[in-house]
Amino acid sequence: MKILAIETSGKTFSLAINECGRNVASFYYDCGNAHSEMIIPAMERLLKDTRNTCQDIDKFAVSIGPGSFTGIRVGITMAKTFAQALNKPIVAVDTLSILEKSSIKIKGTKIISAVDALRNEVYVKEGKKIVIKNIDSFIETLKKHKNNLLLIGNATISYKKKLTKELGVYSISLPYNMHMPQAHVLATIAYQSEKSTTSYSKVIPLYIRRSWAEENNSSFNK
Repeated sequence: MKILAIETSGKTFSLAINECGRNVASFYYDCGNAHSEMIIPAMERLLKDTRNTCQDIDKFAVSIGPGSFTGIRVGITMAKTFAQALNKPIVAVDTLSILEKSSIKIKGTKIISAVDALRNEVYVKEGKKIVIKNIDSFIETLKKHKNNLLLIGNATISYKKKLTKELGVYSISLPYNMHMPQAHVLATIAYQSEKSTTSYSKVIPLYIRRSWAEENNSSFNK
């Protein structure tokens, strides 16, 4: 089983190839929204270096957001195009779940993923549902876990000062790169999720809300 994973939900993007549960190669680039220019050359290089072709891939995996509207579109379009052309299944995984699987569970410590939604808001999970919360409201719900909490995701970078003050240094103690969702983690999830595959036609972005451009256009037309 060979899986090609594509993660483009933020300013960074990454690709990975997993063979029978083993991540054999990956590409990570902190590109500043250059996904569309970099993704094809990166994929070609990754396949070449692992002596694979697109036809050798058994399953594709892609992150569906929330995150960067443009990045999500690029990644999903790429995965769907290859899956359709090669008649292969896709595993679609949300960004917060990828982040949660990026860190080893520590006994007595609650791990929570949070993605910056801008405007002093964050994308977080409430049960199995992903919602948007004001950063202050989000912090209030976590104060009871102070010193027994580990936050992961780019929200910890965007709101570092406030989170440190309210929840403690340990809560955001992970290094920078671990706050970015990565394709090798997505590939592992896809390998372990045999029953979660779907057709390319059913994969849609998880935007949660409209982009600024769409909201501004809607306001202008009223």
